[in-house]
Amino acid sequence: MKVITQRIEETKYAPLLQRPSYFQDCCYIDIETTGFDRRHHSIYLIGLVYCQDNIWYLTQCLCEKKEDEYELLFWINAHVKKFRFLIHYNGNSFDLPFIHARLSFYRIDENLSQCTSIDYYQGIKSFKHLLGVDDLKLKTIERCSGYQRIDPFDGGQLIQVYKAYLQGDSSLEPALLGHNEEDMMGLYALNSFYPFFTFIYPLEDAPHIACNLDGDICTMTQSLPNNPHHYTLSDHPFVTITSQAITCKLPVYTGTLKYFYDDYKDYYYLPMEDYAIHQSVACYVHTSHKKKATKKTAYIKKEDIYIRCPLSPKEITQLYPELQIPFFYDDAHKHHGYIQLDTFNSLCSILFVPFVRQLLYPYKD
Repeated sequence: MKVITQRIEETKYAPLLQRPSYFQDCCYIDIETTGFDRRHHSIYLIGLVYCQDNIWYLTQCLCEKKEDEYELLFWINAHVKKFRFLIHYNGNSFDLPFIHARLSFYRIDENLSQCTSIDYYQGIKSFKHLLGVDDLKLKTIERCSGYQRIDPFDGGQLIQVYKAYLQGDSSLEPALLGHNEEDMMGLYALNSFYPFFTFIYPLEDAPHIACNLDGDICTMTQSLPNNPHHYTLSDHPFVTITSQAITCKLPVYTGTLKYFYDDYKDYYYLPMEDYAIHQSVACYVHTSHKKKATKKTAYIKKEDIYIRCPLSPKEITQLYPELQIPFFYDDAHKHHGYIQLDTFNSLCSILFVPFVRQLLYPYKD
């Protein structure tokens, strides 16, 4: 087995390091295989990108003969356990199961599960339409990030190249290494899309969600880790995603709204007062001043400042069954629910991500 390690700052990829890796204590990984069936095919090349003592490295392990796979797997298995996060592109579906299967084949106790898996493919696929791409191949997404590779091969074509390499054509080694090298640095370049990743991989030390009222608009903002490059990923009417922050805007209503009781059969409506009271209290009210409440009249009214919620009570309950949020409604727009400002402020850090996702992609039951 051959192990090649380069300091990235000494290569043509050095400019990519200006894009910060938002997951610290991490290792980026990509594999090359002789086929798709992990029971009968093997891994012949693995690439890693990682930081050690503030220096970024690219390490590649190449099987110079078929029998090297055991050594390659043993080396990789021992190396990755040093890291907290394992970053890949669609690795949850291909790379990691393939590595696990090959480790099992050689009866090597795996260490990969000790790392938290971060799949950049999963973070990007929901935002395909924002990127304006036809597919989610790594090469396609790389181009969106501004990364341009010169490697002419794809993984399938390299299988035949590797077979020829095994037969003694050592001149093909640069092509094998070059493709994997481009894959690794293209994967690292996807840090440009970090704001998308926060929707499925929330920051452990996520900054406080700042809420500001300006007239009839409430602006919620989540700042992101410092990035020297300023760019905009999405400029939606209600959601703006940039390299610096994710911002969500919601309508504000100041005035009187109604809260409707679910158990309306337990209430009486007082027409003169225009609100409902529980039957335990209604027994003290003369029958001429009350009548059984209906779904439409079992309410109380309250004047306050409200934020219009993009999710319905049912949708929030499905996401967070433990939350009990009072929803208020306007007779003129009964399909829009509102949350009192104080309640909203206490829950905005929890609701921020589902609100943004709903505005970008309407919720489907």
